[in-house]
Amino acid sequence: MSSQPPRVEIIAEAAQGFEGDPSLALRLTQAAVQAGADAVKFQLVYADELATPDYQHYELFRRLEMPRAAWQAVVDEAHGAGRHCYFDVFGPRSLAQAADLGADGVKIHASDLFNAELVSAAKGRASRLLLALGGVSADELEVLLRRYALAPGDPVTLLYGVQAEPTPPEAIHLRRLGALRARFPGYAFGFMDHTDGASPDALTVAAAALPFGIACLEKHITLDRTLELEDYVSALEPQAFAEFVRRIRVAEAALGAERLEPTPVEREYRRKVTKVVVAQERLRRGDVATRGSLELKRTSQPVTTGSLHELDRVIGRTLAVDVEPHQPITAEMLA
Repeated sequence: MSSQPPRVEIIAEAAQGFEGDPSLALRLTQAAVQAGADAVKFQLVYADELATPDYQHYELFRRLEMPRAAWQAVVDEAHGAGRHCYFDVFGPRSLAQAADLGADGVKIHASDLFNAELVSAAKGRASRLLLALGGVSADELEVLLRRYALAPGDPVTLLYGVQAEPTPPEAIHLRRLGALRARFPGYAFGFMDHTDGASPDALTVAAAALPFGIACLEKHITLDRTLELEDYVSALEPQAFAEFVRRIRVAEAALGAERLEPTPVEREYRRKVTKVVVAQERLRRGDVATRGSLELKRTSQPVTTGSLHELDRVIGRTLAVDVEPHQPITAEMLA
């Protein structure tokens, strides 16, 4: 019998939504905690690790750089609330910083999936590795897992999903999660949900990933969508994020465990609704039960282990006691 699967870890993805402001980063962490997320994650950006100076977003990346003390306050806030804190890292400096801050793990963005030096270093330094698979084929993934010596059971989670700013539901293809799990058995998988944060679908689509056995679920969070902070497009405001968490937990509970045995609730339902064999007429001790003297009905009397639910188990049997009309006939009443 399969046991109850571990609870899915819900990661509030703050990404670049702090915009280089330590107070915003702290408020996003607090919002994630209050909304019920299990973890919060930020992009730990140093512009020169991510892009060349002529890249269109280079100056934005520069503005995202924050002092160590600001990041330490974020980690301490998360840990103080009993939550995890993760960072996207883009090079040796951010990786070293994440390790020094006491991060619970690091994520390798799709930008660096082919960066063997960074992935190998992260594998050696991080207690948990999150590997984003955006745009990567299954054949490429097989090669990468072999190249990076990432084996089933290692502390690595393969994150399926892509950010299309936002990603329409029809472009998500969640069934690929099942196909990936079948091709790569033993690996932990997660889902990065980038559904439009302004759409009601943002509260429901991610739940469809749960039956594929994901270990974690990443969803963007923002303080106020009207402010249009970085990465707000697929983000939920704190109140909506709390509702998102609630719906995921309800769906998770509804999925339950993979087992074939009826649950206590099912057994109780069966006990209440299943018909039992009752006498259609008065029967005397020594009478032989016939089809015409029996029927199947629900009864107010409690169903016991001796209750009979099939007429064939009584027809042709001799009664050991007198039986009144509508009285259930149990196994103990037959000679």
